[in-house]
Amino acid sequence: MAIFCGDNNSSFLIENATEFKETCLIQGLSFFTELTVWNSAACSELIEFFVENLEEGEGDFLAKLETQLDSASPEAKVLAAEMLWLMFLCPSSTGPASKRASIERVFSWSGFEFKDRVRDKYLSDEALTGIGKTGAAYQTGRWRELVYFIRLLEQLFKLSKDERATLLASRTEFSSWLNDIPGNDKRQLRHMILYLFYPEEQERIFGGGHRQSLLKTFLNITPSQYRKMSPLDIDNRLLEIRTQFEKEYGTKDLDYYVEPLSSRWGQESSEEPNEIKEPGQGYEVKSNDVNQTLNTILYGPPGTGKTYNTINKALEIVDPEFYYSHSDDRVAIKKRFDELLNSNRIGFVTFHQSFSYEDFVEGLKATTENNQVNYEIEDGIFKRLCESASAKPTIKAAQDHVDISGRKIWKMSLGDIAGDDAFIYQQCIDNSCVLLGYGYDIDFSHANDRKKVAQTYRSNGVEIENESYDYQVTSVNKFKNEMSIGDLIVVSDGNRKFRAIAEITSDYYFDNSSVDDVSYSQAREVTWHRVYEPSLPVDELFKKNLSQMTLYRLYDTTIDTEKLRSILQGSGDSDNVAPGRTVGKYQIESISDELITIRKPNGSELPMPKSIVDELCDLVRSGDVSVDDIKHKRVFDKVDTLMEKFLVNGYPNVLGPLVEGIVSKGISLSNHASSDKRVLIIDEINRGNISNIFGELITLIEPSKRAGGKEALSVKLPYSKEAFSVPDNLHIIGTMNTADKSLAQLDIALRRRFQFEEMMTNYELLAEIPLIDGIDIEQMVRVINKRIELLYDREHTIGHSFFLSLVEEPSIEKLSKIMELEILPLLEEYFFEDWVRVAMVLGDHLKADQSLRFVVEQFDANEVAQLMGDDWDQTGIQPYVRNDHAFNAAAAYIGIYS
Repeated sequence: MAIFCGDNNSSFLIENATEFKETCLIQGLSFFTELTVWNSAACSELIEFFVENLEEGEGDFLAKLETQLDSASPEAKVLAAEMLWLMFLCPSSTGPASKRASIERVFSWSGFEFKDRVRDKYLSDEALTGIGKTGAAYQTGRWRELVYFIRLLEQLFKLSKDERATLLASRTEFSSWLNDIPGNDKRQLRHMILYLFYPEEQERIFGGGHRQSLLKTFLNITPSQYRKMSPLDIDNRLLEIRTQFEKEYGTKDLDYYVEPLSSRWGQESSEEPNEIKEPGQGYEVKSNDVNQTLNTILYGPPGTGKTYNTINKALEIVDPEFYYSHSDDRVAIKKRFDELLNSNRIGFVTFHQSFSYEDFVEGLKATTENNQVNYEIEDGIFKRLCESASAKPTIKAAQDHVDISGRKIWKMSLGDIAGDDAFIYQQCIDNSCVLLGYGYDIDFSHANDRKKVAQTYRSNGVEIENESYDYQVTSVNKFKNEMSIGDLIVVSDGNRKFRAIAEITSDYYFDNSSVDDVSYSQAREVTWHRVYEPSLPVDELFKKNLSQMTLYRLYDTTIDTEKLRSILQGSGDSDNVAPGRTVGKYQIESISDELITIRKPNGSELPMPKSIVDELCDLVRSGDVSVDDIKHKRVFDKVDTLMEKFLVNGYPNVLGPLVEGIVSKGISLSNHASSDKRVLIIDEINRGNISNIFGELITLIEPSKRAGGKEALSVKLPYSKEAFSVPDNLHIIGTMNTADKSLAQLDIALRRRFQFEEMMTNYELLAEIPLIDGIDIEQMVRVINKRIELLYDREHTIGHSFFLSLVEEPSIEKLSKIMELEILPLLEEYFFEDWVRVAMVLGDHLKADQSLRFVVEQFDANEVAQLMGDDWDQTGIQPYVRNDHAFNAAAAYIGIYS
């Protein structure tokens, strides 16, 4: 079955792979040269120069690899090229020409040249055409696949030639052996190698998602069950399914991506047509909706990674492209999380017993001004995030990317949103201008400094007592003489929100006819770069609340210029177009180092190699080709290029306008977050009084009750009297420690509005900790938890995170500190200082050697007699103490489980 791939012919590819297995992996010979490169020496160089220097170099994968291998031997460079060749055999999402160019580029670093025989057999279109699609992670994370391949070779070359031959003769043996290679369960290359070497027993399914979907569809394997299966177990179950289908259909010519099987598990046939078709003919139109739960609570005992995993979940929602590209890089994940936290895309709060509605939603805050106490309404984190998530730009100027460098920034009020002049703001928006509510209907065109502004007031009958401090003089002078063309204006909405950002495009002019109120006669023309409805909370852009003054300049102490850059899509001195932006009539959905996903006007998504878009833009900028050449398929008549011809000529009506839009605006492509979703993380959600914190809003977080839902609701808030609803792009992730409160004790209103994901001890992570003086940490924790379940319940077991520091520092000293300072106090709390049960959890009651017991009786019988007398009858709790010796004795820990 697996050799059959529909219209794709896999026989030539499998023939080459079989030859590769014998020549390279068993004999150790080069595939492209007469050298011997498949050995430990060349592999060690790749470890030294690549694996241990992943951050070295700049640019894309190949550019960095060239820098990293610069000092490596020719043999190591040949090995890298041949490894890349194998990695390119299966994927069909990259064309033969592109694969060939990459292999030739790496091979050229060795100084050798390909012989015609090698080029014809191993680098032909037929050899490199591919037989299946990979996930995006294989393209964007190619370095991870290469690291996996190198680690595989490192272990393989420790075996003799005969041992390698025996190992590679059996799929089961080789697959079991692969389990010890770091990252084996996550790497798509693992599935490709097994398919190439054992096509009769292995499927051409390279993405983990499809492997799981097949088992779920045909064997009802749940996600929890799937996670516990080894890769070999999954392979074997897929083989069982295949065997059943061969009996059912009476043929081996079956493939999961070809009918009749593809529709049985929800997949359309992936046979690729000979010509490119537009959506509606051959492409699936994808929905914008992602099946992500709006309200989720991660629950489990202490130390099971609940808070740790909220970071992953939040990033998966807000910036999925980044998350999937860096899922193995915790430092990068945390750094990106902190950036999103700082930009208010993610909010974090911890509930506690005194946390209230006023903290969470809104409340009154006392302030003093001129020795008088005033009460202002202050928004809580939930309200601020809801308003931020609800706000959508209603205007985006043609100049989407604004460089703020060197510009003055002003705060300005345009009418009171609740006053008689509320209409001023909309008139300014409609007429692309800003109007100052000072100066009456006086023309200040000739007042070129503050003194002349005051004189102009006086000459028109307005009394000015102290021109140095009079605000009506100050405001007009700033508006007329200090503001400049190119300055930016942030329009406030009260002192806690802002609603628009504009750029000044003209000098001051007098106009007493543009609006009905002649007191708004001082004007400047502007371009509106952003207009938000509803207004955004002040902390989206500012470091503190705004002043009530109509007009004043903003400095770094008040405005966060990095947030302003982000809002205006600027980045330093260069202009970038980020995902979510529109270029021409096409929307950029996502950008990685290698792929750009474009959404067409009809809603369909088109993935396009980023290198093609970049090269076409460069060719247009240099004048070598024109946009018209792209549209009329003349690119390859004009220039000699390695671009995929079938892609460039297959999508002229997409690439032409896209390139034209990028080049004409002088912008480049970057891979920032595209999602407009936001996440609120509520740590320890079960420790707060839910009724007091959420109040009437608990109903509004239900998906159907959110804004835009089928049964959307809103409420009037008690302090601000504003209508309030919860947007459908705000996700809430809570964590709860079941040792504090069990799921059964949780507020019913909360229980029925959230989905719950249980997080228990991950023993697989503990199994990665090496033996410490013979102590098996995974086995020790497993036995401790079994005893806790017998003596208490499973909600008070011990999580894996307490012990993960032992991966980096596997020492008895480190273990001693963990047990003495973290585990024992936790057990003491669990059992209310019942030291007998604490000792039983640690297996002390089974240890014959009392010196190995962690908890011992403080007094023996003689000491009791001396202290209390022979007639004293002890009742109550026996005093116990910790045995310091046991905490540093390996035998004491081994005695817990053995």
